[in-house]
Amino acid sequence: MQIITRSVEDGTVAGPGLSALETLVTFFLLPTLLFAVIAGLSWIASAPRKQKYNSSITTID
Repeated sequence: MQIITRSVEDGTVAGPGLSALETLVTFFLLPTLLFAVIAGLSWIASAPRKQKYNSSITTID
């Protein structure tokens, strides 16, 4: 028990711990959701765009 009390700095008080559900949401679900949103936005931004004009020329002779 002395090892634990020595690692705490003077004047600090440990707060309440996280539940298993809070830990899962904080360290797994939120980062995964954030990654998916960023990946989706970058995919949409880099998607090929349609041409704004119609051209009948398909090859150069």
